Amino acid sequence: MFIELIDLLRCTKPHDETWLVAAFNTVSNRFVEEGKLGCPTCSAEYWIRDGVGDFSGGVSLPACDAERSATGHSREELATRAGAYLDATEAGATVVLGGLWAYAAEELSAMSDVRVLALNAPSDVKESERVGLLRVASEIPLATGSVLGVALDAWFPEGIAESAARVVRPQGRVVGPAGLAVPAGLTVLAHDDKYWVAEKPLEVIPIRRASR
Repeated sequence: MFIELIDLLRCTKPHDETWLVAAFNTVSNRFVEEGKLGCPTCSAEYWIRDGVGDFSGGVSLPACDAERSATGHSREELATRAGAYLDATEAGATVVLGGLWAYAAEELSAMSDVRVLALNAPSDVKESERVGLLRVASEIPLATGSVLGVALDAWFPEGIAESAARVVRPQGRVVGPAGLAVPAGLTVLAHDDKYWVAEKPLEVIPIRRASR
């Protein structure tokens, strides 16, 4: 994992968010190949192995490469769809692509000039300075309101959509499979028999009138 992408990561445990403390074993050209990330609040530990940050908590993840590759979408097509669904037009922003969508991580990064964190990516997706690889279960290890959008496929456990809604910023978007419930508080913009696209509303801050 490129060392600068590590600053985006947070502990998945339910407590106040804080940066993780890193200890690197093997670093090559600013890519961390082997290392450990520790939470200063709860002492949880997360490992980076072969460049992939593991936040799965030991949960056995389904091997879905065959199913994902059988969909027949080209990477360029997936990148175009993901960019349109997530409205990924802000250069330098961060988006999250999960599973099938992660095939398009490199292409979307080049097309839209965004950083991409790829969750449970197919085995042939490679990391770069703007593409980081993560293994997750039902929690996305990022700060609340920190990313422009999240796109997920059908091979994620229950709870991942709520985590996606947490990490997207106001007016950010979440794309989820039709079989996954849309989290409360998101506004559905479009849907078909395969996916829905929902948006996180702007936060409304009440204005207090000065007392006379």
